[in-house]
Amino acid sequence: MGDNPSMDFIQDRLGFPRRLSGRLWLISLPSAVVSFERRSDVPKLPAGGSKGVGALMLLGAAAAAFMSMRQPDTTVAYSGPLAPVVQNPRTLAGIAGLGGIAFFLRSTSLLLYAVGLAALGGTGRVDLEEPTPGKLLGRD
Repeated sequence: MGDNPSMDFIQDRLGFPRRLSGRLWLISLPSAVVSFERRSDVPKLPAGGSKGVGALMLLGAAAAAFMSMRQPDTTVAYSGPLAPVVQNPRTLAGIAGLGGIAFFLRSTSLLLYAVGLAALGGTGRVDLEEPTPGKLLGRD
């Protein structure tokens, strides 16, 4: 993990976590990002077709979540640049769901957050905890 000095500085000096819980990266931080965006002058995504793209991404996220509930030990056979994020259907569903909601709400900040999570998780800089219903609802 020592190939990016700026990220090492952020994680070591500023206390940026190396592991994010499912509740934090999927519920708490996105709501804070949307709240911040509504109080600031961040430009919105273009209106043309963004709700359609968001709906398709949400359907894909729901399909991945349903697949992971039916077969909990399933992984996606993928070895590309975002493999640590994409191989787990629950994590894939969470990131795709965030992206879909971002397009549906036309939220630039939420879309950048989802892309940033995918990039950090894909490079191994941050370990995204697998979201499960029990963990998200505080039962586990």
